[in-house]
Amino acid sequence: MSNILVVRNDEIDAHVSPADCIPLVESAFLAMTGGQAELPRKYHDIGAWAMWFFMGGNVFPSQATAIKTGFATSDALTCQVIYYDHETCEPKGLFEGLKVTNLRTGAAAAVGAKYMARKDSSVVACIGAGKVCWHALGALQAVFDVQQVLVHDVRPEAAAKFVVEARTRYDVETVSVGAREAVSRADIVVSGTPSREAIVQADWVRPGTHFSAMGADGAGKQELAAGIHRQARIVCDRIEQCLKWGDINTSVAAGLVSESDIAGEMGDVVDGRIPGRTGEDQITLFDATGMGIQDAVVAKVIYDIAVRKGLGVGVEL
Repeated sequence: MSNILVVRNDEIDAHVSPADCIPLVESAFLAMTGGQAELPRKYHDIGAWAMWFFMGGNVFPSQATAIKTGFATSDALTCQVIYYDHETCEPKGLFEGLKVTNLRTGAAAAVGAKYMARKDSSVVACIGAGKVCWHALGALQAVFDVQQVLVHDVRPEAAAKFVVEARTRYDVETVSVGAREAVSRADIVVSGTPSREAIVQADWVRPGTHFSAMGADGAGKQELAAGIHRQARIVCDRIEQCLKWGDINTSVAAGLVSESDIAGEMGDVVDGRIPGRTGEDQITLFDATGMGIQDAVVAKVIYDIAVRKGLGVGVEL
């Protein structure tokens, strides 16, 4: 019989940080570029009210294998991640899927900034005060000397809560401001909203700004104006996904951006095949839609920490 370790979200919050996930998320990008990863993905509509989705990830160098599956409706999302033994294929861990998603998305945002932002970047703008930007900030703290955080959200109460939590958790100056002020003062901008129209306008952006655009994951979603897409050096997590679902998808559909405008994938940058940026004044954009290989390696991080620290409850199947 198999024994599966069920780890609660509060245990993960207490013992696993976005920064813990950076090395393996970075290695997952590299493995994909090197042909050492598999990432099947499937969506299936259930009538007009819901969608079932499946994302698998198998990263050979990290020996990480997992499946994330769940259902999405117009107002709710539920999903789970099952972590498997890489060799025997036995289920080893079960985790709440949104927690895994937020950890891997935050880590990915930091990887994008690590390779594409200016090394002296110290001011971070968070467009959206939700879990994506919160986890991204946690990861960025491990990569940059963050001196100030500027947060914007259409929900003032969410921005106010983010400010208090960031000051308490990271002891960093954090203020709630308008979107224009946040972007115009930032070195690094992380966006993590479900927006279907551009929030960030091109004339707000200073030379040398880096964007980690993490919110778009479907056709029609967009956080950054087309003018930014046209100015920026674009690197994708996976080009074929970003053309359809990434922040650039609306500009692609309008004929303003094409695949030839994309510098490459993040794995190419990590591998050193292409540079993340080619000048200090260059605007850079990491367009990320998310992949099952990121879920797989973050599931491995959670499982390994849980085993080492005695977390979770073992359930015999």
